[in-house]
Amino acid sequence: MFKENDCRKCHDPLKAKAGPSLKKIAEKYKGKADGEQKVLRQMTQGPRIKLDDGKEEDHKILDTKDPKVLKNVAQWILSQ
Repeated sequence: MFKENDCRKCHDPLKAKAGPSLKKIAEKYKGKADGEQKVLRQMTQGPRIKLDDGKEEDHKILDTKDPKVLKNVAQWILSQ
């Protein structure tokens, strides 16, 4: 799902690109009661985000509505 939705365009597992690395996202949300929900929100609601270069845009929404797939992606990100 991560590859299919071109998430690597902005996110790398270890280094920052236009968006934060998956490791940085995991560090921010892992272990928090609402961490998974916050990651899911980014992937499903397309909130306005500020990129490292200062530009703002809507976050891409993943091309699935399957809650199991979305939860799996969120948990994978948090495991980084």
